[in-house]
Amino acid sequence: MRRATSDEGLLESLLGEGYDFFTGVPDSGLKRFIADVWELPPEQHVPATREAEAVGIAAGASLAGKRSCVYLQNAGLGHAVNPLSSLCIPYGLDVLLVVGHRHTLPQHKVMGEIDEQLLRLLGWSNYLLVESDNNEG
Repeated sequence: MRRATSDEGLLESLLGEGYDFFTGVPDSGLKRFIADVWELPPEQHVPATREAEAVGIAAGASLAGKRSCVYLQNAGLGHAVNPLSSLCIPYGLDVLLVVGHRHTLPQHKVMGEIDEQLLRLLGWSNYLLVESDNNEG
């Protein structure tokens, strides 16, 4: 588990760590990171329409030899639970979750309070929480 206070330079850092495949669902708290990811060639970035779909895409890329990363907002973490617990964990597919951590606005408050607990309960330790300014824009 890691935390970051900004997504500035995050893609460069992850590429430096060997991550070479990215998928996910847009989050305004990760807008710089996502803008950088969208500049990658199509074989390195496949956007998803839902978090569970992103985890499935990342799992497939991992099986194909890629080091995969899924980006998402913590409000969507619940959608990722089933593919993490029934696909990634049983088959040892350790994709990185880059989670935009929102926690103060009413629609983000509950998940913002339990996102780390949920990941720990799953036994998922390969994640990075990126603090968000909680703006809607």
